[in-house]
Amino acid sequence: MSVIYIRDKLKKYLVESRQSINDTILSGVKDMSQLEYLRGQYTALVQVESELRELLGKVIEDDESKDQGDST
Repeated sequence: MSVIYIRDKLKKYLVESRQSINDTILSGVKDMSQLEYLRGQYTALVQVESELRELLGKVIEDDESKDQGDST
């Protein structure tokens, strides 16, 4: 299983989970505690997605610097 496959699956899961939470909030919640819980879950998913993006950026930078180091 490639890293790209895992990355794509994780990104898809995060987007679908955020959308599901958003849909639940928009359709109406029982009370404020449920709303706060869902907002917390949504924020956590956004944070994971941001950290994944940052990690992948670092991996790309590392790969590029290794490629440049090999060519000299």
